[in-house]
Amino acid sequence: MDAKEVLESEVLKARIAQLEYGDITIENIRRIYIEETGMEPPGEITLYHSDDFSQVNSELDSGFDGTVIHFLNIETGINQSYTITRGSEPGEDGGEGSPSDWFYNLFGIFGGKVKNQYQDTQAFDFEVTRQINQNVERELIRQTGNSTDEISELPLNKYGIGHSLGGNLIQTLQLLDQPFENVFTINDAPPSVYQLAVLDIGFRDEVFEEFKITTFDVNELYTIDPEKLKSFAEEYYQSQGQNIHHLTIREEFLYSVIGFRGFLNIGSRQVLETYPHTDGIARYMNKVSDKTLYNIQQFVAKHAPAYEKGGIDGLNRSMFGIDQELFTLIDDIKQDWKKIFEPPKWKRGAIPMTFGVIGFGSFTVDMPFAYPVKEFPSEFFSNQKQFISRALEINAKLQELTEVLPSLLALVGEISSDLLQLIQVHVEEMLGSMKRMIEAIGSAALDIGKNLVKDSFTNNLSQHENTLTVIELAATMEQEGRIIQNSYQAIIEDTKGFVGEFGDAAHAHGMEHVVNSLNQVEGRRYEGTDLIRYKNAMDGRTIEVNLSSAVRIYQLGLDKCMEKEEALTLWRRLYYTEYVDDLEFRKQRVMNAINQMEANPNNYRYLLPVSKSDVKVTKINVHEFIRPLDPMFQDSFEGMYHYLREEIEKSKAMIARVRKSIEELFDEDQSISKLFELR
Repeated sequence: MDAKEVLESEVLKARIAQLEYGDITIENIRRIYIEETGMEPPGEITLYHSDDFSQVNSELDSGFDGTVIHFLNIETGINQSYTITRGSEPGEDGGEGSPSDWFYNLFGIFGGKVKNQYQDTQAFDFEVTRQINQNVERELIRQTGNSTDEISELPLNKYGIGHSLGGNLIQTLQLLDQPFENVFTINDAPPSVYQLAVLDIGFRDEVFEEFKITTFDVNELYTIDPEKLKSFAEEYYQSQGQNIHHLTIREEFLYSVIGFRGFLNIGSRQVLETYPHTDGIARYMNKVSDKTLYNIQQFVAKHAPAYEKGGIDGLNRSMFGIDQELFTLIDDIKQDWKKIFEPPKWKRGAIPMTFGVIGFGSFTVDMPFAYPVKEFPSEFFSNQKQFISRALEINAKLQELTEVLPSLLALVGEISSDLLQLIQVHVEEMLGSMKRMIEAIGSAALDIGKNLVKDSFTNNLSQHENTLTVIELAATMEQEGRIIQNSYQAIIEDTKGFVGEFGDAAHAHGMEHVVNSLNQVEGRRYEGTDLIRYKNAMDGRTIEVNLSSAVRIYQLGLDKCMEKEEALTLWRRLYYTEYVDDLEFRKQRVMNAINQMEANPNNYRYLLPVSKSDVKVTKINVHEFIRPLDPMFQDSFEGMYHYLREEIEKSKAMIARVRKSIEELFDEDQSISKLFELR
């Protein structure tokens, strides 16, 4: 790695990349930098988050998340940015949303049919770079007064960091656009030749020419010998990937897929072995045949466009024919059916009637009356037609799934016969439910399909029977759907015991395990993003201190003490303003009034009990006595004030003792003092 990088060490890069999954802030970046280097970061830090850019995830949320960290110090010549692309998450919105990342792994990387996350990565990198250059230019002019012609003397050096899916995105961006000085990936999802063929037109044309694909059809790439295609791609991108460095835990699960069809291994790689008790899951994954992978890849490629266009809902519609719109339609049909059996509503009307009376002639009056009116749902039959059309669509999708499931079972069987035995019975239950749904749809279609197509609902009996058939079909689909869900849940429950090395692989993939594996310093380890320091005591016990947490508590304690001091100072100021100063102000007003009366006695003649005009006042003497504040009142306040001040000082002293005891415990580490002073 370049020795001039601000984030020079691998453990420093990994720890800061780990923040992307939690709270990536300037304060946390500074804290980690000091913990690892013992020094303050060498430049001003600015963060750019993908959520703040409208160009990212603009049309349909692809699931992309990332942050750019920019370090700037014009005096020392530092102008560096680090683009961190986040890896796969269980779901968007803190795990509550759809698993967009995993669908991109499947459709974008393995299938090579979806490119939305890469496009968002590219847009994010472009927009942030443009904004950084503008900000640096303004800062240079502000600090140096130089014209824009001289700004090229401080170019932006860009670096990339990515974990898991983020590792795939950052290295793919490097292979295609070359924006970074170096790229550091951690347990990355390797790029696939199919993915690059979709993203890189130049590469795709070279593949077509090399393998004589005259149809220029991307789908033909899946038929090429995967080993030959992989070798060609790795040679093609060799120079572009020379500055990509991979850090990989041997036991983690993504490392085992490098041998799968189309996955590339480009750049240098450092492999760490962290679980000597296991061979990892490679021995399972190596059993998977290329034919099985090809069949699954074809299935994935078929449904990828629906996912790219409509997201999860579009994928469900494409694969199963089922989406929320279908269930809304079923509910509408049921509600309309209930309306048919509701009693009619009565309306009032009037009929003109003529009456004749002998001797008086005839006359006409409006005779009121009430009559029943049956309101028939206007969309009742059109909804039925739409439902049958959707049912036929579902029928076709389920038939296709019954053909694909054997390939999925073959994949499981090739990985482990024990695992296959565990899930076989549940998969058969799922297949049984799917077949019963197919039969129910076919039977219903035979009963009412012709009438629905020809609009031949001409008699009430036919209407009644066909409606009942539709409702019965909906109930069957709902019932069988529950069986499929229960079987799926049973698979999860029964395979919990079959984790073993797979559990190790999942743990080895995580950032905390990576960071601890990189740690080479005795007496320290990491939990989450926190630094744990430990030391053996004289009695043989191990003393552990969560240093990051201790610093947070120390700073929080000081902040609380400062808040109390400010509140106490404000309280005392109010006391003097409202009592002491106010009393002095009132005394002064009274004394001024007294002086005025004594200096101008005749002006106060109107105060005399007589009203004769010849009376004059020649002198006024005022004998004043103004009571001071009660000494007990003042003493009580001062006593409370000094008591509270003393309590604050005790709290500060206790916090200082905690800091001192930690510093003395690890007196060999001078960076600890800097951590406590971190602000």
